[in-house]
Amino acid sequence: MSTDSEMILVTALIRPYMEEHVVQSLHDLAEFPGFTFTAVRGQGRGRGQGGSYVSSDTDLTYHQFLELRLVCRSELAGEICDRIASAAWTGRKGDGVVFTTPVHTFARIREIGRHSEKRDD
Repeated sequence: MSTDSEMILVTALIRPYMEEHVVQSLHDLAEFPGFTFTAVRGQGRGRGQGGSYVSSDTDLTYHQFLELRLVCRSELAGEICDRIASAAWTGRKGDGVVFTTPVHTFARIREIGRHSEKRDD
């Protein structure tokens, strides 16, 4: 496992219909990082522009999002977050969020496996 350079986990929740815009924006990067998408659902708190959220026992309305996750070098994280936010922006409530988390260790499985002893299966 490597701890040589600082790595950042970028996580974004975007509307599913904005997927193509976000993917194209990431493909336009000179150092294109790999990423994953997961279909997720959740509830916002409604604190943004336009009102507040009042919960009830019967309100089980969920919003559908795609969760994008990628790991990149720390110096690329700001540009990647900006690209995702710009590509996913519609100007309407519920466009999504983008946030980062430090990654303490990172290793590609194919590189670890190459250095470990062969197992007898």
